[in-house]
Amino acid sequence: MLSSIWSLATFFSLSSALAINHRQNAGYYYMPVEFDYGADSRVTAQFTFGSAEEEPIQVVMDTGSANFWIWSPNATIHWGSQYLGVEGPCNATVPTPYDPALSSSAIWYNQSSTYAYAGNAKIVRGAQYTNDTLTAVNSSSSIPGVQFALENYGLFRQLDNGSCIVPEFDKGILGLSPYTNTTTGPSFRQNLYDAGLTTTKTMSMWFDASTTAFGKLTGGVLFGAIDTSKYTGELVKLSNVVSEYEIGIYVSKPNITINGQTFVPDQDTTCLVDSGAHADYLPFDFQSNMTDLFLNATNGVLTQYAGVIAFNGSCDDIPDVNITYAFAGSEAGKSVNIDVPIRNYARGLATPSDAGAVCMFNLESGGCIFGAPFLSGGFMGLDDSDNSIWLAQGAVSSEGEAVQDSTLKVFGAGESFGSL
Repeated sequence: MLSSIWSLATFFSLSSALAINHRQNAGYYYMPVEFDYGADSRVTAQFTFGSAEEEPIQVVMDTGSANFWIWSPNATIHWGSQYLGVEGPCNATVPTPYDPALSSSAIWYNQSSTYAYAGNAKIVRGAQYTNDTLTAVNSSSSIPGVQFALENYGLFRQLDNGSCIVPEFDKGILGLSPYTNTTTGPSFRQNLYDAGLTTTKTMSMWFDASTTAFGKLTGGVLFGAIDTSKYTGELVKLSNVVSEYEIGIYVSKPNITINGQTFVPDQDTTCLVDSGAHADYLPFDFQSNMTDLFLNATNGVLTQYAGVIAFNGSCDDIPDVNITYAFAGSEAGKSVNIDVPIRNYARGLATPSDAGAVCMFNLESGGCIFGAPFLSGGFMGLDDSDNSIWLAQGAVSSEGEAVQDSTLKVFGAGESFGSL
Protein backbone atom coordinates (compact mmCIF):
# COMPACT_ATOMS: atom_id res chain seq x y z
CA MET A 1 0.00 0.00 0.00
CA LEU A 2 1.66 3.22 -1.24
CA SER A 3 -0.07 5.46 1.22
CA SER A 4 2.35 6.70 3.86
CA ILE A 5 3.80 10.23 3.87
CA TRP A 6 6.36 10.74 1.10
CA SER A 7 8.85 13.56 0.82
CA LEU A 8 8.61 16.14 -1.95
CA ALA A 9 12.02 15.08 -3.20
CA THR A 10 10.73 11.55 -3.68
CA PHE A 11 7.68 12.83 -5.54
CA PHE A 12 9.64 15.03 -7.93
CA SER A 13 11.96 12.12 -8.69
CA LEU A 14 8.88 10.06 -9.49
CA SER A 15 7.51 12.80 -11.76
CA SER A 16 10.76 12.92 -13.72
CA ALA A 17 10.71 9.17 -14.20
CA LEU A 18 7.11 9.29 -15.43
CA ALA A 19 8.04 11.93 -18.01
CA ILE A 20 10.88 9.79 -19.34
CA ASN A 21 8.80 6.62 -19.48
CA HIS A 22 5.58 7.99 -20.95
CA ARG A 23 6.51 10.82 -23.32
CA GLN A 24 7.02 8.50 -26.26
CA ASN A 25 3.52 7.07 -25.77
CA ALA A 26 1.78 10.34 -24.99
CA GLY A 27 -1.84 10.55 -26.01
CA TYR A 28 -4.91 12.48 -25.01
CA TYR A 29 -7.60 12.51 -22.36
CA TYR A 30 -11.30 13.14 -22.83
CA MET A 31 -13.70 14.09 -20.03
CA PRO A 32 -17.42 14.89 -20.23
CA VAL A 33 -18.43 18.21 -18.68
CA GLU A 34 -21.78 19.65 -17.65
CA PHE A 35 -23.48 22.96 -17.04
CA ASP A 36 -26.22 22.09 -14.57
CA TYR A 37 -29.49 23.99 -14.35
CA GLY A 38 -29.06 26.18 -11.27
CA ALA A 39 -28.41 29.82 -10.46
CA ASP A 40 -24.84 29.19 -9.26
CA SER A 41 -23.98 26.38 -11.67
CA ARG A 42 -20.75 26.43 -13.60
CA VAL A 43 -18.84 24.04 -15.83
CA THR A 44 -18.27 20.85 -13.84
CA ALA A 45 -17.18 17.23 -14.22
CA GLN A 46 -17.76 14.13 -12.12
CA PHE A 47 -14.66 12.32 -10.81
CA THR A 48 -13.73 9.38 -8.66
CA PHE A 49 -10.38 9.41 -6.90
CA GLY A 50 -8.16 6.47 -6.05
CA SER A 51 -8.69 2.73 -6.03
CA ALA A 52 -11.49 2.44 -3.46
CA GLU A 53 -15.12 2.22 -4.49
CA GLU A 54 -16.63 5.66 -3.89
CA GLU A 55 -19.28 8.10 -5.03
CA PRO A 56 -18.19 10.58 -7.71
CA ILE A 57 -17.27 14.11 -6.64
CA GLN A 58 -18.56 17.06 -8.69
CA VAL A 59 -15.57 19.31 -9.42
CA VAL A 60 -15.65 22.78 -10.99
CA MET A 61 -13.63 22.88 -14.24
CA ASP A 62 -12.28 26.39 -13.81
CA THR A 63 -10.36 28.32 -16.46
CA GLY A 64 -10.30 31.24 -14.03
CA SER A 65 -7.81 29.56 -11.66
CA ALA A 66 -4.78 27.29 -11.90
CA ASN A 67 -4.86 24.87 -8.97
CA PHE A 68 -6.50 21.47 -8.31
CA TRP A 69 -7.96 20.59 -4.92
CA ILE A 70 -10.69 18.61 -3.16
CA TRP A 71 -11.65 18.38 0.51
CA SER A 72 -9.74 16.14 2.87
CA PRO A 73 -11.52 13.82 5.31
CA ASN A 74 -12.94 15.74 8.29
CA ALA A 75 -12.48 19.15 6.66
CA THR A 76 -14.42 22.02 8.26
CA ILE A 77 -16.05 25.03 6.62
CA HIS A 78 -16.93 28.31 8.39
CA TRP A 79 -19.47 31.00 7.43
CA GLY A 80 -21.95 33.48 8.88
CA SER A 81 -20.00 36.75 8.79
CA GLN A 82 -20.33 39.63 6.37
CA TYR A 83 -16.64 40.48 6.77
CA LEU A 84 -13.68 39.10 4.86
CA GLY A 85 -11.44 36.86 6.93
CA VAL A 86 -13.91 36.47 9.83
CA GLU A 87 -15.16 32.95 10.59
CA GLY A 88 -18.61 33.82 11.84
CA PRO A 89 -20.78 31.68 14.12
CA CYS A 90 -21.46 28.78 11.73
CA ASN A 91 -19.36 25.74 10.86
CA ALA A 92 -19.83 22.23 9.55
CA THR A 93 -17.81 19.15 8.68
CA VAL A 94 -17.52 18.51 4.95
CA PRO A 95 -18.72 15.05 3.89
CA THR A 96 -16.29 13.66 1.32
CA PRO A 97 -16.11 10.16 -0.15
CA TYR A 98 -12.35 10.27 -0.76
CA ASP A 99 -9.82 9.16 1.84
CA PRO A 100 -6.24 8.55 0.65
CA ALA A 101 -5.74 6.08 3.49
CA LEU A 102 -8.29 3.78 1.80
CA SER A 103 -6.71 3.95 -1.65
CA SER A 104 -3.92 1.52 -2.52
CA SER A 105 -2.75 3.84 -5.32
CA ALA A 106 -2.42 6.96 -3.13
CA ILE A 107 0.80 8.73 -2.27
CA TRP A 108 0.42 11.67 0.05
CA TYR A 109 2.88 14.07 1.62
CA ASN A 110 3.03 17.26 3.63
CA GLN A 111 2.60 20.39 1.52
CA SER A 112 0.64 23.46 2.55
CA SER A 113 -1.75 25.25 0.21
CA THR A 114 -4.05 28.26 0.35
CA TYR A 115 -6.39 29.35 -2.46
CA ALA A 116 -8.68 32.38 -2.56
CA TYR A 117 -11.63 33.02 -4.86
CA ALA A 118 -14.18 35.76 -5.54
CA GLY A 119 -12.11 38.57 -4.06
CA ASN A 120 -11.20 36.51 -0.97
CA ALA A 121 -14.86 35.80 -0.21
CA LYS A 122 -13.99 32.10 -0.40
CA ILE A 123 -10.70 30.84 1.05
CA VAL A 124 -9.60 27.22 1.38
CA ARG A 125 -6.39 25.81 2.80
CA GLY A 126 -4.78 22.51 3.56
CA ALA A 127 -1.59 20.78 4.68
CA GLN A 128 -1.18 17.85 2.28
CA TYR A 129 -0.91 16.97 -1.41
CA THR A 130 -1.90 13.60 -2.82
CA ASN A 131 -1.00 11.72 -5.99
CA ASP A 132 -3.68 9.22 -6.95
CA THR A 133 -5.65 7.79 -9.86
CA LEU A 134 -8.27 10.13 -11.32
CA THR A 135 -11.25 8.82 -13.26
CA ALA A 136 -13.82 11.08 -14.89
CA VAL A 137 -17.24 9.47 -15.19
CA ASN A 138 -17.74 8.27 -18.80
CA SER A 139 -14.23 9.40 -19.74
CA SER A 140 -11.73 7.80 -22.13
CA SER A 141 -9.61 6.25 -19.34
CA SER A 142 -8.27 6.70 -15.84
CA ILE A 143 -5.22 8.88 -15.27
CA PRO A 144 -2.61 7.56 -12.83
CA GLY A 145 -0.62 9.63 -10.39
CA VAL A 146 -2.63 12.86 -10.64
CA GLN A 147 -1.54 15.47 -8.10
CA PHE A 148 -4.13 17.44 -6.11
CA ALA A 149 -4.26 19.31 -2.83
CA LEU A 150 -6.33 18.16 0.14
CA GLU A 151 -8.00 21.14 1.83
CA ASN A 152 -9.07 20.82 5.46
CA TYR A 153 -10.36 24.36 6.11
CA GLY A 154 -12.80 26.63 4.32
CA LEU A 155 -13.84 30.21 5.12
CA PHE A 156 -16.79 31.74 3.28
CA ARG A 157 -17.98 35.32 3.49
CA GLN A 158 -21.68 34.51 3.67
CA LEU A 159 -24.29 35.96 5.98
CA ASP A 160 -26.57 33.70 7.97
CA ASN A 161 -29.93 34.38 9.66
CA GLY A 162 -28.98 32.40 12.74
CA SER A 163 -30.10 29.02 11.44
CA CYS A 164 -26.60 28.00 10.32
CA ILE A 165 -28.09 25.94 7.50
CA VAL A 166 -25.12 24.65 5.49
CA PRO A 167 -24.83 26.67 2.26
CA GLU A 168 -24.02 25.30 -1.14
CA PHE A 169 -20.27 25.07 -1.64
CA ASP A 170 -17.79 23.64 -4.11
CA LYS A 171 -16.67 20.06 -3.54
CA GLY A 172 -13.47 20.71 -5.45
CA ILE A 173 -11.95 22.92 -8.14
CA LEU A 174 -9.77 21.79 -11.03
CA GLY A 175 -7.97 24.89 -12.25
CA LEU A 176 -7.41 25.00 -16.01
CA SER A 177 -5.79 28.40 -16.53
CA PRO A 178 -2.33 28.49 -18.13
CA TYR A 179 0.65 27.42 -16.06
CA THR A 180 2.96 30.38 -15.35
CA ASN A 181 5.89 31.20 -13.10
CA THR A 182 3.40 32.36 -10.47
CA THR A 183 1.34 29.14 -10.44
CA THR A 184 1.61 27.47 -7.03
CA GLY A 185 -0.05 24.22 -8.12
CA PRO A 186 -1.03 21.52 -8.31
CA SER A 187 -1.61 22.31 -11.99
CA PHE A 188 -3.53 19.47 -13.65
CA ARG A 189 -2.74 20.44 -17.25
CA GLN A 190 0.94 21.04 -16.60
CA ASN A 191 1.25 17.80 -14.65
CA LEU A 192 -0.22 15.86 -17.58
CA TYR A 193 2.46 17.35 -19.80
CA ASP A 194 5.31 16.96 -17.31
CA ALA A 195 4.43 13.30 -16.80
CA GLY A 196 4.54 12.72 -20.55
CA LEU A 197 0.85 11.85 -20.75
CA THR A 198 0.19 14.52 -23.40
CA THR A 199 2.63 15.79 -26.01
CA THR A 200 1.29 19.33 -26.09
CA LYS A 201 -0.01 21.86 -23.57
CA THR A 202 -3.35 22.11 -25.36
CA MET A 203 -6.92 21.85 -24.15
CA SER A 204 -10.26 22.18 -25.94
CA MET A 205 -13.74 22.60 -24.41
CA TRP A 206 -17.18 22.61 -25.99
CA PHE A 207 -20.88 22.18 -25.33
CA ASP A 208 -23.41 20.25 -27.38
CA ALA A 209 -26.59 21.53 -28.95
CA SER A 210 -29.37 21.43 -26.37
CA THR A 211 -32.72 19.73 -26.93
CA THR A 212 -34.27 20.97 -23.68
CA ALA A 213 -35.30 24.50 -22.80
CA PHE A 214 -34.10 24.45 -19.20
CA GLY A 215 -31.89 21.66 -18.02
CA LYS A 216 -28.41 20.29 -17.86
CA LEU A 217 -26.19 21.21 -20.81
CA THR A 218 -23.60 18.61 -21.80
CA GLY A 219 -20.22 18.89 -23.43
CA GLY A 220 -16.63 17.77 -23.13
CA VAL A 221 -13.00 18.68 -22.69
CA LEU A 222 -9.96 17.21 -24.43
CA PHE A 223 -6.38 17.46 -23.26
CA GLY A 224 -3.74 17.08 -25.99
CA ALA A 225 -6.28 16.78 -28.81
CA ILE A 226 -9.23 18.29 -30.65
CA ASP A 227 -12.47 16.93 -32.11
CA THR A 228 -13.31 19.06 -35.14
CA SER A 229 -16.94 17.89 -35.15
CA LYS A 230 -17.60 19.96 -32.03
CA TYR A 231 -17.53 23.32 -33.76
CA THR A 232 -18.54 24.94 -37.03
CA GLY A 233 -16.86 27.61 -39.11
CA GLU A 234 -13.28 28.73 -38.70
CA LEU A 235 -11.35 28.24 -35.48
CA VAL A 236 -9.77 31.66 -34.89
CA LYS A 237 -6.75 32.48 -32.76
CA LEU A 238 -6.99 35.26 -30.18
CA SER A 239 -4.25 36.66 -28.00
CA ASN A 240 -4.39 36.11 -24.25
CA VAL A 241 -4.02 39.72 -23.07
CA VAL A 242 -3.63 38.77 -19.41
CA SER A 243 -1.67 41.26 -17.31
CA GLU A 244 1.26 40.15 -15.21
CA TYR A 245 -0.75 40.49 -11.99
CA GLU A 246 -3.74 38.49 -13.32
CA ILE A 247 -4.45 34.76 -13.45
CA GLY A 248 -6.50 33.23 -16.23
CA ILE A 249 -7.43 33.83 -19.84
CA TYR A 250 -8.20 37.38 -20.92
CA VAL A 251 -9.32 38.57 -24.34
CA SER A 252 -10.04 41.97 -25.81
CA LYS A 253 -13.70 42.94 -25.49
CA PRO A 254 -15.93 41.96 -28.43
CA ASN A 255 -18.60 43.86 -30.25
CA ILE A 256 -22.04 42.71 -29.13
CA THR A 257 -25.07 42.32 -31.40
CA ILE A 258 -28.70 41.68 -30.55
CA ASN A 259 -31.75 41.97 -32.79
CA GLY A 260 -29.61 43.28 -35.64
CA GLN A 261 -28.09 46.16 -33.64
CA THR A 262 -24.37 46.12 -32.84
CA PHE A 263 -22.80 47.78 -29.81
CA VAL A 264 -19.15 48.63 -29.28
CA PRO A 265 -18.70 48.26 -25.50
CA ASP A 266 -17.60 51.48 -23.83
CA GLN A 267 -15.99 50.19 -20.65
CA ASP A 268 -12.18 50.30 -20.61
CA THR A 269 -11.45 46.69 -19.71
CA THR A 270 -10.38 43.29 -20.93
CA CYS A 271 -12.54 40.19 -20.55
CA LEU A 272 -11.91 37.11 -18.44
CA VAL A 273 -12.98 33.81 -20.04
CA ASP A 274 -13.96 31.85 -16.94
CA SER A 275 -15.70 28.49 -17.03
CA GLY A 276 -15.86 28.70 -13.24
CA ALA A 277 -18.17 31.74 -13.38
CA HIS A 278 -21.95 31.25 -13.23
CA ALA A 279 -22.79 34.39 -15.22
CA ASP A 280 -21.62 36.66 -18.03
CA TYR A 281 -20.85 40.34 -17.47
CA LEU A 282 -21.05 42.70 -20.45
CA PRO A 283 -18.49 45.54 -20.66
CA PHE A 284 -21.00 48.39 -20.68
CA ASP A 285 -19.88 51.29 -18.49
CA PHE A 286 -22.11 51.93 -15.47
CA GLN A 287 -21.98 55.68 -16.07
CA SER A 288 -23.20 55.49 -19.66
CA ASN A 289 -26.56 54.61 -21.17
CA MET A 290 -25.26 51.71 -23.23
CA THR A 291 -27.04 49.07 -21.17
CA ASP A 292 -30.32 50.91 -21.77
CA LEU A 293 -29.58 51.12 -25.49
CA PHE A 294 -28.81 47.39 -25.54
CA LEU A 295 -32.11 46.59 -23.83
CA ASN A 296 -34.06 49.00 -26.06
CA ALA A 297 -32.74 47.16 -29.09
CA THR A 298 -34.74 44.10 -28.00
CA ASN A 299 -38.06 46.02 -28.27
CA GLY A 300 -39.11 45.06 -24.77
CA VAL A 301 -37.93 41.43 -24.88
CA LEU A 302 -35.23 42.12 -22.27
CA THR A 303 -35.33 44.34 -19.21
CA GLN A 304 -33.28 44.64 -16.05
CA TYR A 305 -33.80 44.52 -12.31
CA ALA A 306 -31.18 45.84 -9.88
CA GLY A 307 -28.52 45.55 -12.56
CA VAL A 308 -29.45 41.99 -13.56
CA ILE A 309 -30.74 41.49 -17.10
CA ALA A 310 -33.98 39.54 -17.40
CA PHE A 311 -36.52 38.34 -19.95
CA ASN A 312 -39.70 40.38 -19.80
CA GLY A 313 -42.07 37.47 -19.23
CA SER A 314 -42.17 33.83 -18.19
CA CYS A 315 -39.05 31.72 -18.69
CA ASP A 316 -41.17 29.30 -20.73
CA ASP A 317 -41.84 32.03 -23.28
CA ILE A 318 -38.24 33.03 -24.06
CA PRO A 319 -37.97 33.34 -27.87
CA ASP A 320 -35.22 32.01 -30.12
CA VAL A 321 -33.00 35.08 -29.94
CA ASN A 322 -29.20 35.08 -29.84
CA ILE A 323 -26.63 37.47 -28.50
CA THR A 324 -23.70 37.54 -30.91
CA TYR A 325 -20.19 38.25 -29.65
CA ALA A 326 -17.72 39.28 -32.36
CA PHE A 327 -14.06 38.89 -31.36
CA ALA A 328 -11.12 40.22 -33.36
CA GLY A 329 -8.48 37.60 -34.08
CA SER A 330 -4.78 38.03 -33.38
CA GLU A 331 -4.14 37.85 -37.13
CA ALA A 332 -5.12 40.94 -39.12
CA GLY A 333 -8.47 40.53 -40.85
CA LYS A 334 -9.56 37.53 -38.77
CA SER A 335 -12.58 37.53 -36.50
CA VAL A 336 -15.03 35.06 -35.02
CA ASN A 337 -18.69 35.32 -34.05
CA ILE A 338 -20.12 33.32 -31.14
CA ASP A 339 -23.92 33.08 -30.94
CA VAL A 340 -25.36 32.39 -27.49
CA PRO A 341 -29.13 31.82 -27.20
CA ILE A 342 -30.61 34.12 -24.56
CA ARG A 343 -32.41 31.03 -23.26
CA ASN A 344 -29.03 29.72 -22.01
CA TYR A 345 -28.92 32.61 -19.54
CA ALA A 346 -32.07 31.41 -17.78
CA ARG A 347 -30.58 29.12 -15.12
CA GLY A 348 -33.15 29.28 -12.34
CA LEU A 349 -32.13 32.52 -10.63
CA ALA A 350 -34.87 33.42 -8.16
CA THR A 351 -37.10 36.34 -9.14
CA PRO A 352 -37.50 38.96 -6.38
CA SER A 353 -41.10 39.51 -5.28
CA ASP A 354 -41.10 43.10 -6.50
CA ALA A 355 -39.53 42.40 -9.88
CA GLY A 356 -42.78 41.56 -11.63
CA ALA A 357 -43.33 38.81 -14.19
CA VAL A 358 -39.77 38.44 -15.43
CA CYS A 359 -37.28 35.61 -15.89
CA MET A 360 -33.96 36.56 -14.28
CA PHE A 361 -30.83 35.84 -16.30
CA ASN A 362 -27.29 34.97 -15.32
CA LEU A 363 -26.30 38.11 -17.21
CA GLU A 364 -25.25 41.54 -15.97
CA SER A 365 -23.47 44.63 -17.26
CA GLY A 366 -20.30 46.13 -15.88
CA GLY A 367 -16.86 44.55 -15.83
CA CYS A 368 -16.33 41.79 -18.35
CA ILE A 369 -16.52 38.05 -17.73
CA PHE A 370 -17.52 35.35 -20.18
CA GLY A 371 -18.51 32.45 -17.97
CA ALA A 372 -20.36 29.18 -18.34
CA PRO A 373 -23.33 30.71 -20.25
CA PHE A 374 -21.02 32.11 -22.94
CA LEU A 375 -19.12 28.83 -23.22
CA SER A 376 -22.42 26.97 -23.68
CA GLY A 377 -22.50 28.48 -27.17
CA GLY A 378 -18.82 28.42 -28.00
CA PHE A 379 -15.88 26.14 -28.68
CA MET A 380 -12.64 27.07 -26.94
CA GLY A 381 -9.08 25.89 -27.45
CA LEU A 382 -6.13 26.79 -25.22
CA ASP A 383 -2.44 26.40 -25.93
CA ASP A 384 -0.02 27.30 -23.17
CA SER A 385 3.00 27.04 -25.48
CA ASP A 386 2.18 30.43 -27.03
CA ASN A 387 -0.39 31.63 -24.47
CA SER A 388 -3.17 31.63 -27.05
CA ILE A 389 -6.92 31.06 -27.02
CA TRP A 390 -8.88 29.81 -30.03
CA LEU A 391 -12.62 30.33 -30.49
CA ALA A 392 -15.28 28.98 -32.85
CA GLN A 393 -19.04 28.54 -32.84
CA GLY A 394 -19.96 25.53 -30.71
CA ALA A 395 -23.22 23.88 -29.65
CA VAL A 396 -23.41 21.87 -32.87
CA SER A 397 -22.85 18.26 -31.75
CA SER A 398 -25.64 15.97 -30.60
CA GLU A 399 -26.51 16.13 -26.92
CA GLY A 400 -24.33 13.77 -24.88
CA GLU A 401 -22.26 12.79 -27.90
CA ALA A 402 -18.75 11.60 -27.01
CA VAL A 403 -15.59 12.19 -29.03
CA GLN A 404 -15.81 10.98 -32.63
CA ASP A 405 -12.84 8.91 -33.81
CA SER A 406 -13.24 10.12 -37.39
CA THR A 407 -12.80 13.78 -36.41
CA LEU A 408 -10.38 13.35 -33.51
CA LYS A 409 -6.94 14.88 -33.96
CA VAL A 410 -4.28 14.02 -31.36
CA PHE A 411 -1.59 16.67 -31.39
CA GLY A 412 2.00 15.57 -31.83
CA ALA A 413 5.12 17.50 -30.91
CA GLY A 414 5.03 21.02 -32.33
CA GLU A 415 1.37 20.75 -33.38
CA SER A 416 -1.51 22.89 -32.21
CA PHE A 417 -4.83 24.28 -33.36
CA GLY A 418 -3.11 26.13 -36.18
CA SER A 419 -1.95 22.79 -37.60
CA LEU A 420 -5.46 21.76 -38.66
